[in-house]
Amino acid sequence: MVEDRHFFAIGSLDLLLRIEGIPSSATELEDWYGARPSQSSLSLLSFNVHKKLAQDTWLLIFKASLKKDSKKRILDVFIDRIAPWFTRPETLMDFLTDSYNEGGATSLLALSGVYYLIKERNLDYPQFYTKLYSLLDDNILHSKHRTKFFRLLDTFLSSTHLPAILVASFIKRLSRLALHASPGGIVMVVPWVYNMMKRHPQCTFMLHREIRDENVKKQIESNGMEDQFDMAELDPMQTKAIDSCLWELLSLQSHYHPNVATLAKIISAQFTKQEYNLEDFLDHSYNGLIEAELGKDIKKAPVVEFEIPKRIVTKDEGGLNEFGSILQQALEVA
Repeated sequence: MVEDRHFFAIGSLDLLLRIEGIPSSATELEDWYGARPSQSSLSLLSFNVHKKLAQDTWLLIFKASLKKDSKKRILDVFIDRIAPWFTRPETLMDFLTDSYNEGGATSLLALSGVYYLIKERNLDYPQFYTKLYSLLDDNILHSKHRTKFFRLLDTFLSSTHLPAILVASFIKRLSRLALHASPGGIVMVVPWVYNMMKRHPQCTFMLHREIRDENVKKQIESNGMEDQFDMAELDPMQTKAIDSCLWELLSLQSHYHPNVATLAKIISAQFTKQEYNLEDFLDHSYNGLIEAELGKDIKKAPVVEFEIPKRIVTKDEGGLNEFGSILQQALEVA
């Protein structure tokens, strides 16, 4: 019986998601797949009846035992194809918040719907930024939804009224995650950090913090120092990121990919540019970066080793050379 309900819900979902061009007024109820209803069928010609039937149908879908893939399909088109049917979209709050709390890709897709309710319907979500911060895990920069996530994240943190310590936590955590991200993920993080610094100047202390006590400075130069940032802290207001520095972005200036290394250097240059257009960096991938490199005109031929050495592990006069000795020791240990 449960399986039958599930298949019924899936079939209904497939049909509902095929509906495009949701009418916004009664005058738009003109196109029909079949014969136009007669005047006696007044309910079919009523805009309000159409909306009510669609609302009731979607609510039945939400109450069904949907699997994760079905939830993702719904969340992916929520604002464009579902919310317009509802006169009171806040009735979907439970579904959206449950999806947002689920974690993983489901949470990422639910972000836009939750933000829609917060902005348009004044939804109260006190722990919104704490939950948003928890989504910054090891998979976020490898997710296929990262482009959509960065667009929303840029919107959520655009307000200049946000506390600097909150913004600093997001900057620091993404910078740390960028250390083991793909080049396509890193090129999103660096310009985003630059833009955040321009919008929230209090966070620039993470770039230009100088130690003026000479004794402390010498001690740090000889022994190093422990990063104040607590990566394990779940509350972005308690991570102490504002007391840290962005050494991660300095490390990326030595990245193996030349485009990433060059881009990371904008953090060390003067902040003369107002802001970067984030859209220019959101669709980068390995293929795109490789194609860009292959498409460049070579002005100077690269230096390569073209002479094949006669011996690799032995000397001309006989016996093993240094590399051969190391290889022999490795084989004996194995």
